[in-house]
Parts: sequence; C-alpha cells; structure tokens
Amino acid sequence: MTTGRSAAFLALLLFSLVPGCDKGLGPIFEQTGFSGTIHFHHWPPPEQVLELRLIAFTDYPSDSSSILQTLLLGKAVIYPPTTTGVAGALQILGNKSADTVDYVFTTDGTLLKEGTYNYVVVAWRYGPNYFADWSPAGVYTLTPGTFEPAPVIVRAHRMKKDVNIDVDFTNLPPKPWR
Repeated sequence: MTTGRSAAFLALLLFSLVPGCDKGLGPIFEQTGFSGTIHFHHWPPPEQVLELRLIAFTDYPSDSSSILQTLLLGKAVIYPPTTTGVAGALQILGNKSADTVDYVFTTDGTLLKEGTYNYVVVAWRYGPNYFADWSPAGVYTLTPGTFEPAPVIVRAHRMKKDVNIDVDFTNLPPKPWR
C-alpha cells in the first residue's frame, strides 16, 4: 500500500511541476512567418536608394531573367507587398538613414506560405528600371562575414525569430546570377 501512495504522491508532484498548455482546445491564433532585424551600414546617397524589399525565394535564383517568373509562380515572396508602394516600403524597411529596422513577415496580407525559403535577401533598387536595376543588399546567413544563404522554414502557427540580415552598402553580396 505504501508503494501505491508513494506513486500517487510522485505523480501528483510531477503533474503540479510540469507546465501545461494554457490554451485549452480553442483555435490557435499564433502568426505564421518570420521576423528579425535588418542592420544597415554605410548608406549611399539617398538618391541611390530608390527602393528596399525583403524577398524570400524557395530556390536560389540562377538567372535574372527568371525572377519575374519565379514571383508569378509563387516561388518567391516580397515584403512589404508591392501594393504598399515605394514610399511605404522605404518607411517599413529603412528610411535611408536608419541603423536598424525590425520587421515581421507573416502570411497575413502577403503571399508568404508554409515551406522552406532557401534564399532570403534584402533587395535594393538603385536605378530607374524597375525590372533590371536590382541587387541583393544583404543575405540571411548563419555564417557571419559570408554571403552563404541559410534556409528559413515557415511552419503553421509559428513565428521564426532572429532572421537578422546585415546590409553593408560598401560590401554587397554577389548577385546569384551572371
């Protein structure tokens, strides 16, 4: 009988110490996406930064001619969405003088979906040609000092944090295409 009481006491103690789920059986309202901080260094003159966007590609782009098709096929997603406009994007991703900008890229109001994004970059439009004058300005990497891209996995009802990107306008990553 003592072992039964000891086991019951031990089970009661264990259940009281282990934190449980406080959400019950209700629906999950967690956002889906990723967030982080963009650190800017050595801004060029303001007239050279026409637009900044965060772009998440499912595959590493191999040539510039397929980027538009990649976007149309849903294999790349832009944040803030193009409906935000150029001025809105600059307000969200940097006002041409900010040292750091926090961002939250979610499935709400964007085309971001669950899945793996193998190339996440801050893209910079430096010239008037909206379809050609773009360059990566910063790449999400787990290896500081390199431009080796790291994947970002977007899972349902989870927010991946610390997808931080360094942008140094005097040391830009290479374009992934030739």
